[in-house]
Amino acid sequence: MASNPSWSVAEWLRIQLHLDAESAIDLGETEEILHVTGRHYIVLIGRLIPPLFSLIFFGGLALYRALGGQFLASQVDDRGSIDAFNWLLLILMLLLGFIWIILAVRGKQNRSAQLIITMALIGHGLLFYFRFTGGRIFHLDANTAVGQSGDALNLILVLGAIISTVMVLFTFYDWLNDELILTNQRIVYDNDQVIIPRLIERRVQRQIFLEDVQDVNAATKTYPQHWLQYGTIEIKSARINGNIMFTSADKPMVMQNQIMAQVRALRKASSEHTFEELIADRIYGEKASSASPLAQPPKQTRMMGWMRQFLPDNPEINYQTQQLVWRPHWLFLVRGLIGPVLWLLLGVPVVLVGGSALLLGFPLIIFGLLVVMLVFVAWAAYEVEDYRNDTYTLTPEKVIDIEKKPFGPEERREAGLGSINNVQSKTTYISNLLGYGDVELSTAGAGGNFTFHRVPRPADVVTKVTEYNVRFKRKDKDRALNDTLALLRHYHEAQIKHDEIKS
Repeated sequence: MASNPSWSVAEWLRIQLHLDAESAIDLGETEEILHVTGRHYIVLIGRLIPPLFSLIFFGGLALYRALGGQFLASQVDDRGSIDAFNWLLLILMLLLGFIWIILAVRGKQNRSAQLIITMALIGHGLLFYFRFTGGRIFHLDANTAVGQSGDALNLILVLGAIISTVMVLFTFYDWLNDELILTNQRIVYDNDQVIIPRLIERRVQRQIFLEDVQDVNAATKTYPQHWLQYGTIEIKSARINGNIMFTSADKPMVMQNQIMAQVRALRKASSEHTFEELIADRIYGEKASSASPLAQPPKQTRMMGWMRQFLPDNPEINYQTQQLVWRPHWLFLVRGLIGPVLWLLLGVPVVLVGGSALLLGFPLIIFGLLVVMLVFVAWAAYEVEDYRNDTYTLTPEKVIDIEKKPFGPEERREAGLGSINNVQSKTTYISNLLGYGDVELSTAGAGGNFTFHRVPRPADVVTKVTEYNVRFKRKDKDRALNDTLALLRHYHEAQIKHDEIKS
């Protein structure tokens, strides 16, 4: 099969970046990825130096010993022979001796340097004598190859080479997982730290909505950066603390042009579409139909059978009000139930064994078991209700964070979607493995940021908050334009009333 001449390593890397971007974010109903850029290969080279050096060291040493290689082998050559290496040692010794004499003439202030030169002279002299008497620093002996190739030391060296190879592959995967993603709705900075690909990863994502992009700066600050085409991309948001900085980016100018072109196109298309819809609605009464944001609902965690009566779906979806309610991951309910379950498992045997040992009557033992069961039920019910009461609600207009204790205090915070300027998700190595994380919503108000703690599938949450935020801002813009259109209508009616124009 003839190879495709258009294929290249750069094209393969571009495809891999795009595939990783698709897996890193959950796209909305009408959202699509337009461009992806990652770290420049110079970053990969810098990160690969330690594991590659380790691989060369362990692998080379294992191969050398497998071939019968020895170190400091004595009496393997003729005594008294002076080869090229020994001549080189003699020349170096003469140079060191000459430097030592110069330092001695200059006085006491050079004694430390003299000591170093003396140690070097002794080392060179011992090495010269060793080789002059037939010894060799490196020596291949086919007779020792069989015994050395599979001994314990070589097995350790091979294991070190295998671990180094795995570290090289992980370093490459980790480098490939840092990217800046441009969609037709937002810009996402995805930063992954990988231990085991797709299994143990730590992920942090930040994003800016295209409507909030104020400016994009791209810079190559040094000559090497300019020649190799890598540098820094800074995306400035119209919101406070909403900027994104992506360093060592590959082809930063290309990404800058892509973002600004999309921002301009979005603003133009949004304005034209908004004008057409408003005129059709307000003047000609042609109400435009808009798709529901829940046309593509988020994935839900559903309880089985009778458990659904006590534990609702996560998230709860109300299709009429378009409201989403998240709760923490079910693992944290399980963690809360550990206490009452241990109480039950320990309490029942203690009552039975203790009652028998103390010769208590059957009614007292039954009473003790009832007390244990009542405490278990009350404690478990408290934990379930405490889990149910911690909710994170998203509506078409606002977000609501409620933390409430059963029969006790309640803390409620809410913010309008218009005040949200940034949404990011964070996972640890463990939480990413188990499928939960935190979603942080930065707001422009004085009330501070919101954090949805330990929610399942945080990427889904980010996607829905983003989609609702975009829709809210467009409706907010529609309201402002609607007021303008209403003003023009009143002005038109006033002109007719004063006979300035004919109706």
